[in-house]
Formats: sequence, C-alpha cells, structure tokens
Amino acid sequence: MQKSNVRRGFTLIELLVVIAIIAVLIALLLPAVQQAREAARRTQCKNSMKQIGLAFHNYHDAFTIFPRPAIIGVLATPGAVITTSTSWATAILPYIDQANVYNQYNSSLSEWNAANAAAVQARIPAFRCASSVGAESVSYAIPAGTPFNGVTLATTLTMTNGGVIDYSVTSAVRGDFSNLAFGPGASDREGWALWDIAVLNVPSLSDGGEGGRISEITDGTSNTTLIGEKAGRNTLFRINTPVPLTDPEALNQSAIGGGAWADVLNGENWIEGRLYNGIDSGNGGPCAINCSNGTGTLYSFHEGGIHVLMADGAVRFISENIGAFVLGALITRARGEVIGEF
Repeated sequence: MQKSNVRRGFTLIELLVVIAIIAVLIALLLPAVQQAREAARRTQCKNSMKQIGLAFHNYHDAFTIFPRPAIIGVLATPGAVITTSTSWATAILPYIDQANVYNQYNSSLSEWNAANAAAVQARIPAFRCASSVGAESVSYAIPAGTPFNGVTLATTLTMTNGGVIDYSVTSAVRGDFSNLAFGPGASDREGWALWDIAVLNVPSLSDGGEGGRISEITDGTSNTTLIGEKAGRNTLFRINTPVPLTDPEALNQSAIGGGAWADVLNGENWIEGRLYNGIDSGNGGPCAINCSNGTGTLYSFHEGGIHVLMADGAVRFISENIGAFVLGALITRARGEVIGEF
C-alpha cells in the first residue's frame, strides 16, 4: 500500500483561531482573577483593623481609657521644641505582638529624636493595608519656623524611613463637610478623643485632650468610629492618582501627612472633605472618602469605600457615597444623632 504524503497538523488559519480563542478566554478571566485577589487583600486589611480594635480594647482594660490619639510634650523657647511624643499606634504595640519594638521606643523622647530611629523604622504588618500602593516607608523634614499649636518650631523635625501606617484616627468633623452634614454654620463636632499637647513652660498654650473612655461614647460604641483607612501617605493621592510635589498641597503632605505609625501627626484628623476631584476648596468639601488622602479625609485603594474600626471593636466597610450626616454622626461620640442602618 502506498503511503500518503499529506502532512497532518494545523493550518495557519486554524492556529490563529486557537490563539484568538485563548486570548479571549484570558481577557474574560483576568478581571475575575484581579477581583479575587483584591477581595483577598480587602479581607486581610479588615483583619488587620480587627487586630487594632482588639488592641484598643485590651489597652482600655489596662488603663480604663483608649490610647490618646497622641501625647506631645513641648517647650516654648520661644519657638516650640518637642521633647516627648507618643502616638496611638505606638501605645498599642504591646497588644499587637510588637512588644520588642515598643520597648525599643523611648517615650521620654520624640519620634524625631535619633535615639528612636531604629524603633520608628520598624515595619508593622498590622498597620499596613494589603491593597495599598503607597510606599513602605516615610521620610521627610519639617523645617524650623513651621507653625505648631500657637508657636513655631524651633528646630527642624526629621524622619528617615519611618514605617508606614494606612490608618488614621477620626478626630472630629469640621469645615464645609460639617456644614453639609449638620447644616450651615455648624460648629466643629468632636469624635471619640482628641490629642493631648502639654506646652510645659506655657500652660496657657496646652491642649489637654478630651474623651477616650467608653463611658464617654454615649452615642454607642457600635455607632462611633475610632479609626478609618487613610492609605498612601505621605504621597498625596487624588482619585488614585499620585500628585507631583510641584503641587503645593502635595509638597505640604510630603512633610506633615502623618503617614508613619510613630508620627504623632497621625493623631489629628478632623474630617473636612474635599471637592469631588480631590482638590481642597480652602475649607474642605463634600467628598470625605476616596477623593483624596490629604488633610481631613479618609482614603483607601479599595473599590467603592473604606474600612472603619468602630468603638465596639467591629470593622465595617462603608461606601464612599455614604451620606454626609451619617458619616458625621458616626464620627461624633455624644451628639445623640439617630442614624439607623449604614
């Protein structure tokens, strides 16, 4: 029998069809894979905040008060010299299995003191959201002469490679966002606690802090936020886009963004909002979530919203489209607002 000389295999057209089908399948699967990965990162982020919530309550059990957003000791000489400082994140280190870092940090000094550099540079997994695309460390210098609590800094404050934190306190509601939430001319409305500044040689300039005890959260611990996501600092982001340092707000954020866990500037975050394009109108704006991670905002790299830690230890995911009144009411601790489901 004569053998056939016909070759068996794919024609070029058949091969191209197979490649096209594979490409279509990959295109269909890729978004699903990305969504699955983001869901896993979001769950990891939520678990980190749960650890922080447990640490807050263990701290309260030990001291009958939540950790102050920040405690700062200052000398006015006549410029301000920050002698001591401790952030809320520093205070809870022993309760998130970071006692070694806590013991390395000298709370009789500030985070800007060279003696604390090694501790400040520690990367703390619980303080990092897995979805964040921000840098893993923060470096900056706040120059002498910068205004600080009624005086100006006498010396430059320098931090090099400080470990980042993607969460910030919800101190209060103010500015345009307060007006939108509570009506025109609304006053500043305070949250669960305020930082404590002691100007040691000029007591009249001191700010003794306020709040911090569960008994003072009369709106209910399940209706009051402690911290929320504020990721990506000290880089300024607007709508997921990093802003270059040629922008004045970005330059300011690079120094005082409070993006390091040891940074006491992370203990002050009065929610005032931004315009919907992320730009500050001068007194805030209607968008408090995910338009910008600048001063007075909350921000994440999740789609559609952020996680917040409630005073009862629960972690809730709230929409970036949440009503201004509801968000404002969640931040205040003792205003008696009725918010219902959120």
